[in-house]
Amino acid sequence: MKRITQLCLLAFGMILLIACAAPESTSSKIATPESELKMVSRSEWGWVDLSETLPEHTIQYITLHHGGEDFPADKDVIAYLRNLQSWSRSDKGWIDIPYHYMIDLEGTIYEARPIQYPGDTNTSYDPTGHALICVMGNYENQTLSPEQLEAVIRLSAKLAAEYEVPVDRIKGHKDYAETACPGEDFYRYIADGTIAAGVQAQLY
Repeated sequence: MKRITQLCLLAFGMILLIACAAPESTSSKIATPESELKMVSRSEWGWVDLSETLPEHTIQYITLHHGGEDFPADKDVIAYLRNLQSWSRSDKGWIDIPYHYMIDLEGTIYEARPIQYPGDTNTSYDPTGHALICVMGNYENQTLSPEQLEAVIRLSAKLAAEYEVPVDRIKGHKDYAETACPGEDFYRYIADGTIAAGVQAQLY
């Protein structure tokens, strides 16, 4: 009986040793819960459902844009989004707003084109495989606010974790095409590594 007890204790100890020595998962996760992102769903701002679609794509990049037009603080964001969707479809012939997410002056994020469909662009690069984030405003003229920068970083971190996008694939529109987008004041946070470092800090 004593021998059996000793063997049981030995086996239990070995199980504990193996469990403690097991390597931790190396998968990236977001340190900040998604629920804390200030995100407005498509249905909340009055998005009109798609009447046509495109072949679906797999996200491999995160690409940052600006709207390219000055955006005053008193501008109606909901009206702007609805007008942008209507213009994108009627004037440009696109299936929807060209970006997957848009961020206003307060750092609130709005869902736009469903992310499973590639975005659109007036420039020469192919946005297939790119998750497109657009900050409303013209950052050749305007100044990116701390709230907007935080929203860009946190949304990029969410997407990087969800789609396993390396941090070095978070770039600006001008990295792929002849354009000033996303504007000098926005792009400086890409160029100096602020956004990459902020995203990396959100992942563990």
